Amino acid sequence: MLNLMVDMGSPDVSTHIVSGIGGDLHDGSWRWTGRSASLRLLATQTSGLKYCADFSLWDTAMLQTGPVTLTFLVNGKILDRVRYTTPGAKHFEKPVPAGWLSAAADTVLSAEIDKVYVAPLDGAQFGFILSRMGFLPE
Repeated sequence: MLNLMVDMGSPDVSTHIVSGIGGDLHDGSWRWTGRSASLRLLATQTSGLKYCADFSLWDTAMLQTGPVTLTFLVNGKILDRVRYTTPGAKHFEKPVPAGWLSAAADTVLSAEIDKVYVAPLDGAQFGFILSRMGFLPE
């Protein structure tokens, strides 16, 4: 059974990061993202896969931003947009159309948040807290 989930605490996570994912590992399991986070994976099959992500929305950030919308993309194509109105742990999963995948090239999975938290002291920007992202079988 195919399981292509990339855990943020994995020793080889840097080989999968394309952009937007912080280098600092927190609590051994998660990393901050920017507005957009992207990973690359080689799918060895092109059908029967679903895009999955485990992430959290920080309560302090949501006091500043209010509800947020995350857009989930596969190779730049929008798979779904989900609006979140509460902070805390979240799980996303949705089947990926077979025509969107290739077993001959890396697939880029991305998640983009519409509003980032801006730290009042230094202006640093934070998106969401990413624990893992990738493919699971349907």
